[in-house]
Amino acid sequence: MNGPDKILVIGDDTRSFLSTVRSLGRKGIEVHVAPFDFRAPALASRYIKDVHFLPYYLDGGQEWLDAIRALLREQGFSLVIPCDERGLLPLCLHRSELEAFCPLAIPSPRALEIFFDKVKTRQLAESVGVTVAPGRMLARGDTVDSIVADIGLPAVIKEPMSYALPELYVRTSTRIIGERAALGDWLARHDHAGPILLERMFPGFGLGVSVLCDRGTVLQAFEHHRAHEMNGSSYYRKSAPLDPVRLDAVERMVKASDYTGLAMFEFKVNPADGSWILIEVNARPWGSLPLPVSIGIDFPYRLYQLLARREPTPPVDYPAGRYCRNLVQDMWQARSGAARLVRQPHKLAAHCAGWLWSFHRVALGREHHDTLVLDDMQPGLREVRDIVAPRVKALLGKGGRPAARTGLAQRLAELAAAASGRPVEVLFVCQGNINRSSYAELKSKQLFAPARFHFSSAGMLPRNRRGSPAVAIAAAARHGVDMSAHRSRHASAALLEAADVVIAFDEINLNSIAARYPHLAQRIFLLGEACPAPGHQILDPEGKDDATFGSTYRRIDTCLAALAQAMPASSARLQESTPC
Repeated sequence: MNGPDKILVIGDDTRSFLSTVRSLGRKGIEVHVAPFDFRAPALASRYIKDVHFLPYYLDGGQEWLDAIRALLREQGFSLVIPCDERGLLPLCLHRSELEAFCPLAIPSPRALEIFFDKVKTRQLAESVGVTVAPGRMLARGDTVDSIVADIGLPAVIKEPMSYALPELYVRTSTRIIGERAALGDWLARHDHAGPILLERMFPGFGLGVSVLCDRGTVLQAFEHHRAHEMNGSSYYRKSAPLDPVRLDAVERMVKASDYTGLAMFEFKVNPADGSWILIEVNARPWGSLPLPVSIGIDFPYRLYQLLARREPTPPVDYPAGRYCRNLVQDMWQARSGAARLVRQPHKLAAHCAGWLWSFHRVALGREHHDTLVLDDMQPGLREVRDIVAPRVKALLGKGGRPAARTGLAQRLAELAAAASGRPVEVLFVCQGNINRSSYAELKSKQLFAPARFHFSSAGMLPRNRRGSPAVAIAAAARHGVDMSAHRSRHASAALLEAADVVIAFDEINLNSIAARYPHLAQRIFLLGEACPAPGHQILDPEGKDDATFGSTYRRIDTCLAALAQAMPASSARLQESTPC
């Protein structure tokens, strides 16, 4: 071997991704990464050798496939590890071709089918005697009475898959409905477009049994319990002794699926009687991974040894009662808990005191942090900075866009003057390209001379060919714009790079563009800058009523009219414009 092995890790979060990067980097492996968010704090890790851009997986994934194929060919990686479904599912779709370059840390086709579908996970569990919550699929004829009779209240409502093509970048959510009226409202809105799993609510707290497996055999197991838990999530966990009965349940499911790789089996335990159920299986690196890694259960490195070097490793013991905290997320969760107790001062004081007291474990050496670690401080410091800096600026009155740079109207005029006969390329960008940017594109074509400006639009969400909602089409028609034929498209790197000016609508748009293309910051403006009162942002009317769409389009009209009026006479068609 001419140098250290190279591994590509796909992702960017501060839990599973960062923990994987650090685990491998500490062993001298050269770590390359392909993130979704290029401003993610985890990318500040000293253990990252290089950062690569992969396009989103859209329309059959040819652009993504060409890019990753070229990357694997050029770099000669020993292993590719995806840290969430957005990276994992495309690899699975093209496994036969991509495995010719190097091993992929992805489930087998059978394991993928089972563990990425909650219904099939339940079926496997039941077939090997593992307890799950009572439940069934939603039927078309279901009523509130039939669901309450079978499931009870609260009822847990789940889509079988958290992520699925073609909406790969949209995570489905789990609902918990506790009242008959709310259940009736949900049934009235539900369109039966896809299968829905109904489960009975099980009381208790969450825990996980994490495993490294090789062809149906568990090589290493680790159990953690949630120390702070709210709404089914936790950012403060502790190591616990392996429960032999739960471990046996995991081993039966691993054997039945012939599983190879990392997985975390999520359970819920009722402390009143010790009963438990299986909730789901995460067949990939999981959010609580920093805890086992911090106390010597080095799952990512041992996964590398197994898949890249074909070296299965024996199990090792670990200490119980060790904690790990995602500081920022745990802080926000504690804050949310405090907000619920604001009218109960004694309980609020106890809540705050208990949260603060939990930090005594740091002094005792019994607690680690997900991001703030001594040998790699920058991701943790960056995460804290990203939370604190905007709030400090807001308090000092220094928030918003830099005031010193050229304004939108001036920039358009400069580009038009220097264009040398070609039209200036103006790209409107919002999130979905079905409400605001689509309207602005079509309206601009009415206001500006086509020889001087070429307008187009796109959305930052990775979705193509969606039509505008009926309420948007109707509101636009009243403003003289026909959006009935419009179909959305994703704001790809090629589109953004080709634009002379990118015009967004709110801070969400600005942050979305900056996350994927931070080098384009100077090219991006807010449309509201053209007509600032009552502020620079034009918020998304998605999901709102007709009146909201109407006011949104009036604001866009006013801003576009102000821009057209500011252009040289040959650049605008507008004769009379609406004043700001």
